[in-house]
Amino acid sequence: MFGEINVAEKQKVLEDMMRDKLKKDSFDALKNRDNKRVDVLRFLISLIDKKELQLPPDGLTESEEVAVLRKELKNKEESREMFLKASRQDLVDQLDYEISVVKEYLPAEMSEDKISEIVEQVVAEKGNNFGMIMKEVMIKTGGTVDGGVISRIVKEKING
Repeated sequence: MFGEINVAEKQKVLEDMMRDKLKKDSFDALKNRDNKRVDVLRFLISLIDKKELQLPPDGLTESEEVAVLRKELKNKEESREMFLKASRQDLVDQLDYEISVVKEYLPAEMSEDKISEIVEQVVAEKGNNFGMIMKEVMIKTGGTVDGGVISRIVKEKING
């Protein structure tokens, strides 16, 4: 009775961990007058908040928060490449900093060997249907792996 933990509350606490950590770190950076870091963290918080508004109440999970951060990382890396081609070193340096901050909050990526194992298992179950394989592997990796890496490995397994 008194010692029981409400399962819904516990789940909500787990789901809010990423956003709460970003907010806490943003506050700490603000106290340390690290305005550059504050700007990046506040932007990431706003992306997560924006994603939450698109979902039903209590619909945002930590894996979806991670997916938001992964998408932003990919956007920043693509922008960095364009700025490199345009010889805008000032913007490349800024994006390098932002990329390093985003990577701090992402879980470590799964090794390619482990991804290959999962892909082989799914190919054995589903056959050579690229779309079905991609969908199943993305579910099994829980959004912790970049889709481009999975796509490359799946193509190698199917065509190889």
